[in-house]
Amino acid sequence: MRYLKFISIICVIFLMSFCKKETKINSVHSIESSLKLNVIDTLIESIDSSKICNIQDNKQKIIELFFKSFQKDYNKPVINFNQIKNNHEKIEVKKYVDFTFNGKTFKTFLISFSYENDELYRSILLANTVLDDGLIIYEKVLDEGEYLRTSKFKKNIIINNLFKIEHFKYDKKGNISQQLLNNDSILFLSRNYLIQENYIVEYYKEAYKKINKEWGNKEIIYTKDGLDSSYVYLYKQKGEIKKNVKNGKWDERRYLEEYNKSVWLDGKYINGLKDGEWSYSPDGPVDKVEVYSMGKLIKTYFP
Repeated sequence: MRYLKFISIICVIFLMSFCKKETKINSVHSIESSLKLNVIDTLIESIDSSKICNIQDNKQKIIELFFKSFQKDYNKPVINFNQIKNNHEKIEVKKYVDFTFNGKTFKTFLISFSYENDELYRSILLANTVLDDGLIIYEKVLDEGEYLRTSKFKKNIIINNLFKIEHFKYDKKGNISQQLLNNDSILFLSRNYLIQENYIVEYYKEAYKKINKEWGNKEIIYTKDGLDSSYVYLYKQKGEIKKNVKNGKWDERRYLEEYNKSVWLDGKYINGLKDGEWSYSPDGPVDKVEVYSMGKLIKTYFP
């Protein structure tokens, strides 16, 4: 009898231990599941605080990718990064929910820091798993105006829009003439992107098209001897679209944060991915050459 009682006690203890273990496993599974989000047909227009957690990745590499990601806009960012560009310790990086999109998983990170007038900058950076390509999919800026970046994940395309929010009407002299009851949203910048070989590439609605356009303000460019000069647009695209993405030889001019100015680039695309040598020329002569293999940077040298 005493033996049966002992066996019963052992069984009860075992069952209690198993139930606790199962509860713990289910709890962990629930947490892991909550950190992944299928974003097909999803509009990212705000930050969900329940999806923020501490970072376990390389913070410095993420910050570098954050600055690099603005290259995709061509245009100069709407916020001035001078205060934090060389003070990365002021930048807070948090892990955000993983996005499952077009059969691939991408990491996202919440980037935040205080800037002029103690305003808080916040954005969401979408990054591939090896952290060598990214896209700003959400951004809220209060700096000489209010700007909001949103992203719509639709089928296999990311529609990335940057809006300027207007609170007032202005007269011809630029003075405030009226406060708006409903804020106006003016589309400031819009680009479409496609996931290609784990990279985020520009996508065009036209399957085949030749592009040769310049835009933005003009700046004066002086020759090396200073005897001649010319005015050029800040931004440029010249190349060919095939199957909705860039292919072949391209000449571009984009704003690059590392130079803090617009820079000439030229090189080759294959199915939207940089391939071979890409030259960077901030003031005429080539300053830097990057060598790519189907989107992956494999070498950098300075001629």
